[in-house]
Amino acid sequence: MHIPAAARRTLQKQVGKENVRYDDISCLLHAYDCSLSRVRPDLVIHVQQANQLAPLVKILSRYRIPFVARAAATNHAGSCAALKGGAILNLAGLNHILEINIKEGYALVEPGVVTEQLQQALAPYGFFYAPDPASQQVCTLGGNVAQNASGSRCLKYGGTLDHVLEISFVLPDGETLTVSRREAGPDWVGFLTGSEGTFGLITQLKVKILPKPKHIQTFLVTFPSLEECVQTVTDLIARGIVPRCVEAMDQLTAESIEKFAHAGYPLHAPALLILELDGELPRLNREKEKLEQICRDHRAEQFITAKNETERQRIWSGRRAAYAAMARLAPNIQVCDGTVPRSALPSTLRRVRQILQDTQTRASLLFHAGDGNFHPQLIFDERNKLETKRVHQAIKQILQTCVDAGGTLSGEHGIGVEKRGLMSYAYDKNTLRLFAQIKQALDPQQLANPLKIIPLNYEEESRDFGPLSPEIQTLCDQLNVARAATNSFFVTGANSTLQTKSSQLSTRLLNRILDIDLANYTVTAQAGVTLAQLHRALKAKHVSCSLPTGKGTLGGAFSSGRFPGFYTQVTGLQALLADGSCVRYGGKLTKNAAGYNLIRLFAGAQGTLGLVTELTFKIKAGEQKALPPKPWQPLQPNSLWKRLKEKLDPQGLWNTPAKEKNK
Repeated sequence: MHIPAAARRTLQKQVGKENVRYDDISCLLHAYDCSLSRVRPDLVIHVQQANQLAPLVKILSRYRIPFVARAAATNHAGSCAALKGGAILNLAGLNHILEINIKEGYALVEPGVVTEQLQQALAPYGFFYAPDPASQQVCTLGGNVAQNASGSRCLKYGGTLDHVLEISFVLPDGETLTVSRREAGPDWVGFLTGSEGTFGLITQLKVKILPKPKHIQTFLVTFPSLEECVQTVTDLIARGIVPRCVEAMDQLTAESIEKFAHAGYPLHAPALLILELDGELPRLNREKEKLEQICRDHRAEQFITAKNETERQRIWSGRRAAYAAMARLAPNIQVCDGTVPRSALPSTLRRVRQILQDTQTRASLLFHAGDGNFHPQLIFDERNKLETKRVHQAIKQILQTCVDAGGTLSGEHGIGVEKRGLMSYAYDKNTLRLFAQIKQALDPQQLANPLKIIPLNYEEESRDFGPLSPEIQTLCDQLNVARAATNSFFVTGANSTLQTKSSQLSTRLLNRILDIDLANYTVTAQAGVTLAQLHRALKAKHVSCSLPTGKGTLGGAFSSGRFPGFYTQVTGLQALLADGSCVRYGGKLTKNAAGYNLIRLFAGAQGTLGLVTELTFKIKAGEQKALPPKPWQPLQPNSLWKRLKEKLDPQGLWNTPAKEKNK
């Protein structure tokens, strides 16, 4: 696009002439990331101070110049590609760790801080940052948050979105805002995480840090087949053992790594598993015995224990070198990133192998086996057009296989432009329309990383998930009547929190537990199920959830904001919007980085943005400690909520509980 000379001069005045570059070399160097997407921007702005971002964005907004944030550019989805030209904002210079607070357990950082840089800074204090993407030596914390890239420790410690406490950012019109987990209302921190820079720019992050475990043990296990390797992981979790990390790989991956990194991996084993336990020594030793026995039951051939920290690090150096090891075998490497329910991994991997064979493509199979997130690494030469076409065909079929298995298009790499077209295969029209409405509400000029995530033709090509259930259709009919009469109401379940006598739309009709899945340790239940009913059903299956018993409903516990710790357990959601449409997000998944996180948007929203009708959430074997409830607080509207409310509920059908309190 044409950048007016006046705009260039204004930008140069703001950040210095030397930091605004539009020469060919600068633009070409910022025209690509780790994907195959290559688009030349019209200028590159090197940002040296966080306080420059808001004025810069206001200038770009004034001249309607699209912009894309970039630092290490290690993502694999084309998220850094400037599809409409415009400006690349290079945030790599915002690389300062501003504070490490051991007493309160947080670090305050700028978005350009490299993940490994933070780990090294925390080490002398005996602390660590739990998310650990394989590229942590080069990727940045801002990029991790933008993509919700979490790494192998996600199974035990949760994803990146669960370790961010506060985000300061700049909206596409230049407004600055800070959202915190302390606020009543939607989980804005979780909602912004994984939005791929399409809502604006991160200026500062407060992230949770944890004391290092006293003891860590790492094991390298070989199996006669990949299927037995994966089934071992499923059985481990079924026995109540939740490892710190679980990584699996096939023979091609292990042999490539060994030739490159010399990590001590056994050669010629069809499948290899890296397992890691941490915690107090007595429990760790007990779990190790169970772990080894389960591995042996699945015909493990070698069970190697790292004897010291040097051996531990050598094992992990191999895993982190997987991308570089495969990249030695061909000029190009394309990393796929699908996620399926854990129980679907064996059948999905068999199908993936068949796809690779049918398309005559070569790939290593590498995956976070504990959370169903796998990364086939396809090698090829993009100068060979036929070979490149086959790789694209294979990736499309692999990701469609993930969706067909109840999974999703990304666990941590995001959608960007590379997977954008497949979003119509993964989501229905109503959900994709909601994504588009959210983007329009927060970025009406479509300036922040435009043309990402949302497919261009979703109205014609999106999936149809069939008719609504009778009870949800009844609620939808009630909603349509209220909209026609311009009535408003409060969303309630058992009405135990709000205790309103005003007009209500209640979820009491939605009182069925739809599925207790002991293979994936998830429950799917309608929002009106009471907590007492839920606990009785789970107790009969010898499993439990983290919610307490009480008078309320499942939907009330999720939407009221009284149990924010429960948000991390929820993996799937269905909801009704003010226009009567039904949207669906997630499923029986540990990781999901495909689209805007609707779970965190509706969590704690108190029924002001929609009516949650169904939830899928994680359970555990045996008993677990119930979450203590927080005192209920009425939602405090911020700029994000106001913009979304105006777009999603222009008639004000969903009442705000704050109005009830002020009566």
